[in-house]
Amino acid sequence: MSENKTSDAQKRATQAYRERNREKTRKQSARSAAKTFINKYADLDELEELKKLISERESNLKG
Repeated sequence: MSENKTSDAQKRATQAYRERNREKTRKQSARSAAKTFINKYADLDELEELKKLISERESNLKG
């Protein structure tokens, strides 16, 4: 009953894309994890800490 709905060709294509675009997929994964943490798990103290980190990062990027 646990039949694969994704074809072998699609699995290979997905794997090839991920190998060619490692940095992009790594960034997408990190972004998704950050959003999940913020929206589902973070309490007020953690959100304040994240705001501070974001502000510092913005300052560093602006120069």
